[in-house]
Amino acid sequence: MADPTTVDLSSAAHPRRSPEQPLPAALVMIAAFAVLMGVVQLSIGLRTPDTLWVVALFTGVFWIWVAAGLLAWWRRPHNNTGLLLVVGGIALFLSGLVNLGIDALSVLSAIFATSPLAMTMHLLHAFPSGRLRGRLSIITVVLGWVACPVLQGTLVLLSVTAPGAVPAVAAGQKTLGIAVMVLTAIVLARRLVVADPGHRRVLLPLFAYGIVAVLLLAFAPTIVGALGWDPMLGGLTQLIVSAAVPIAFLLGVLLGGFRRTGALEPLSAWLGITGAGGPAVARALADTLGDDSLRVVYWSAERDEYVDETGGPVDPAERGPDRGWCEIRVDSRLVGAIVYDTRMTADPAPVRRAGDVLAIAIDRERLTAELLASNDALTQSRIRLVETADRERSRIAQDLHDGIQVQLVLLALTAQTIANAPDATPETSEASARLRHGIDEAAADLRRLVHNVLPVTLTERGLTAAAEDLVDRLAIPATLEAAIDDASISSTTAHTAYFIVAEALTNTVKHSKASWVRVSLRVEDGLLRIAVRDNGVGGASVDRGAGLRGLLDRVDALGGNLRMRSDPGHGTEVRVELPCV
Repeated sequence: MADPTTVDLSSAAHPRRSPEQPLPAALVMIAAFAVLMGVVQLSIGLRTPDTLWVVALFTGVFWIWVAAGLLAWWRRPHNNTGLLLVVGGIALFLSGLVNLGIDALSVLSAIFATSPLAMTMHLLHAFPSGRLRGRLSIITVVLGWVACPVLQGTLVLLSVTAPGAVPAVAAGQKTLGIAVMVLTAIVLARRLVVADPGHRRVLLPLFAYGIVAVLLLAFAPTIVGALGWDPMLGGLTQLIVSAAVPIAFLLGVLLGGFRRTGALEPLSAWLGITGAGGPAVARALADTLGDDSLRVVYWSAERDEYVDETGGPVDPAERGPDRGWCEIRVDSRLVGAIVYDTRMTADPAPVRRAGDVLAIAIDRERLTAELLASNDALTQSRIRLVETADRERSRIAQDLHDGIQVQLVLLALTAQTIANAPDATPETSEASARLRHGIDEAAADLRRLVHNVLPVTLTERGLTAAAEDLVDRLAIPATLEAAIDDASISSTTAHTAYFIVAEALTNTVKHSKASWVRVSLRVEDGLLRIAVRDNGVGGASVDRGAGLRGLLDRVDALGGNLRMRSDPGHGTEVRVELPCV
């Protein structure tokens, strides 16, 4: 199980410059140097036309190794596979110097003759992360390097100083080489067994070819000699196999689902521009690190556990031996973690740098959530104030209806009783009748006031009926288009909508000089949409008149919006959107 890595936002507050040179420029320099080395080798090979084709073949294979390595290196800069392929190409180049016919170079070539075999084994053990994982792999690769360049160099030295010891050392080299190949087969087979189906499909072709390639590189000359064939055929077989090795590894990188990694600067810029968070950030981070299995989990302080983006619990103990765990902290406060595949990203450094970027995004997401929560609390508070005002208006209307209006009715009955009394004088009867008439007018005014404060039609029959009542009582031609379900609209929204329509119609009658007015009510996408339009003189403004300004405040409190268009000479249109609930 990989050790957790911690990322603290305090170190991310001041972005660090990467000490590395720009990767494309470095790769171009390596490519140019490789081309120069090959050209020099070909130039020297021109002195011996008989073996020029061998020199050209070695040079071509060398270029294949380097080209494959540079492409893999460019595709995944933090993966050592590309570097290992380039080093393997150099080792192959050195092993082919014997064909130039120069004594000093022939000695150097003899020392590195078996290095391509060691590099192939190293690549097999290090794929796909480019780094060795596991004690057995490390031991096997170390023994492979001992068997190849170390013992090979010893053989070259003994061939000059103590030729008699060469057979014993050669036998030891062969035995160690066989042991290394057996261990390699065991390690690769075990990795295939424990790999998940996705990784197994990628690793199986490469590992199978790798084992065959290692065997052919080691024993092709022996097999050819035992069959009595031309010894040159063994060397040619080794070259063909060597040429296919980097191509096989490159195909494993390109076609094995190991996408190209990206730079963190574009990710940081993208986060700053889009303000993305949650799953979008995790996907962008996975694209940047080239790991489709990457996950971002969040720390819940309330639940004292990690959770995923849906709020489900995540157990760190279940991450497995191939899953890295990079903790993300903001000012020493744990906020989450990046869970990644250590087989793909063996070096935790890029994950830590990505964690720096992600920490900023998570902290911004936290601040945004707090701001939204505060804004939501403010909105709810304003809605409660509107609801309280509606309840108070309803109470006042009810008190007027049940109290003063009843008293006025009783007074009117008393006045009528006095007017109809047998012993009442004509003057008394006339005065009582005038009093009764005045009380009736006061009662009518009171009923109109109660209706304006809280229309009975609105409370008993809903917004549509109340709007119809407003339109029917207008002094100018008016039409109403209503496509709403009163049951789906909250009482607060219905009250606000009614007063908006009433205020707009009142302004139309008083100020617009319009010959018609249209009212539209409809529900779309959870919003009640209100439109009141007339063909009057226009020139109206929300800034003039306390009625519309008060309605604007009420609409804003409910989280809606009000727009008015009133061009002079082209009438007035008021459009309002209110949440239904």
